[in-house]
Amino acid sequence: MLKSKTANCTPADPVPELAYAVTATWNGGYNGSLKITNSTSTTMKPWSIIVEAEGLDIRNSWGMTATDLGDGTILLEGSGYGEKLSPGRSVTVGFTGKGQPPADLVIVSETAPETGWAESPFDGGDYETALDLSMDFYYAQYSGDLPDDHPIAWRGDSALDDGADVGRDLSGGFYDAGDHVKFGLPQAYTATVLAWGALDYKKGYVAAGSYNDVAAHVEWVSDYLLRAYDDKGTADLSDDVFYGQVGNGRIDHAWWGPAEQMTMERPAYAITAENPGTEVTAQTAAGLASSAMVLLEKGDAAGAATMIDAAESLFAFSEAYRGTYTDAIPDAEAFYGSHSGYMDELAWAATWLFEATGKASYLQKAKEYYTPSGQYWAMSWDDQSMGTAVRLAEFTGEQRYFDDLDIHFSQWIYAVDRTPGTDTNGGLGWIDEWGSNRYAANTAFLALQYGDVLKARGEGDRAADLNDFARDQIDYMLGDNPDSFSYVVGFGESSPASPHHRGASGTLHVGTTGPNLNRLDGALVGGPGRDGSYRDDRTDYAGNEVAIDYNAGFSGALAGILSEDQFLFT
Repeated sequence: MLKSKTANCTPADPVPELAYAVTATWNGGYNGSLKITNSTSTTMKPWSIIVEAEGLDIRNSWGMTATDLGDGTILLEGSGYGEKLSPGRSVTVGFTGKGQPPADLVIVSETAPETGWAESPFDGGDYETALDLSMDFYYAQYSGDLPDDHPIAWRGDSALDDGADVGRDLSGGFYDAGDHVKFGLPQAYTATVLAWGALDYKKGYVAAGSYNDVAAHVEWVSDYLLRAYDDKGTADLSDDVFYGQVGNGRIDHAWWGPAEQMTMERPAYAITAENPGTEVTAQTAAGLASSAMVLLEKGDAAGAATMIDAAESLFAFSEAYRGTYTDAIPDAEAFYGSHSGYMDELAWAATWLFEATGKASYLQKAKEYYTPSGQYWAMSWDDQSMGTAVRLAEFTGEQRYFDDLDIHFSQWIYAVDRTPGTDTNGGLGWIDEWGSNRYAANTAFLALQYGDVLKARGEGDRAADLNDFARDQIDYMLGDNPDSFSYVVGFGESSPASPHHRGASGTLHVGTTGPNLNRLDGALVGGPGRDGSYRDDRTDYAGNEVAIDYNAGFSGALAGILSEDQFLFT
């Protein structure tokens, strides 16, 4: 049964009719259905109402978004397939609720509140500084024979013999996080996302004076990925070898010290036709294809062609020989186990190969492999399906990708938990304690990308909402939070002094007290707990470690914000 309070409703703002029903229940939850009917002569796009009900706790929804306004009221707005209501038409939307289903819903108002997200304590100069610092972090992660002009004074050459056990030069690339393993899956994902930001938000990098830095990082990591792929000089895919990891995670994590002093064994782990690892090989194909376009932008046509050839071959290998990569590299399971499977990497890689080559066959493969597996999570090293959705929405204009993305961003903007915020910040979108900043930064980057697609489609208002949300998330990390604490080392008046990072610590024991001896400028630390709590403690690897994938989406989001017209000062 639905009850309505009409005192706040006016003829100028038509209100849809609702029929509420509970369609399923289980211990601790239920599914609810709402039939929304437009009995007026005015098209509603989107329809919007505020309802209240005792104990109403909506955890996810479809065909609409749900925003908890406090005081037992929920804002419902049409979204995706349920967004538009023509006169006389109905649509059925739904939600999953926690607890016992309410007997009634009461319409309070049809007016949506202002978000206030556009307010910010930061200006373009602040974002430029943060982006420039973010690029410094990657220099600290370089492995191998460092360039003569390497800017981090406390870093030196390291791991020069990587690959010696298999007779191949596997030096170079990035160390993963505070440790010194070169894990293939997050490394290739990082290459791809860095390249995406450099390609689409070049103006932002240029404004910060950091474009040459991001291009250098993309080239450094993609050169390593290229060396990790040995096609044996034949056209036969069955003899191909890809080295998906260098260093044993358990051995590596048992020792604390700088990369320059490592003495432990650093085995190389192979992916072959007999022991395939589709997630990491397909992700690397994406990394090489995207990096090739950055090289081409820099004028290196020959280098770009080499990378595209390798990306196409490695993608064909990934299709021909399929298997979960941790079966081939069991050591990776405890650190970067594949939860989403490998179809998302195949679809993701196909979009990058389509853009890099223009071959329609890759676009068709991307559409065939695509599934919205990350709709209720976030883009990450493990699942790129929502990143693929943004790219397919742009490339094809097909409505199904927009619908999937509308659900995804409605979930993030309205449904996921939020840490405490401020008068100008709604709080950090929080989905996991391990690297909470990472997921919010990735979603901010993706929101800016999707906003660009929507703007090109003529949906500027929706794009503006996504941009405001993205800026809100980044602002929280920069210090617009209740503690006025920046989660970016070296940015602001108060930032982490003891991130979990061996080289920066300057010690030989993780438990040594006191701040790090070397400052890890630009590193985005893991982030706060659900309640906003944070410990600047070197031993807290869940909340205070750093990682190459953390900074990838973060720097791309900063560049995207700076690419907006109001921040381009030159």
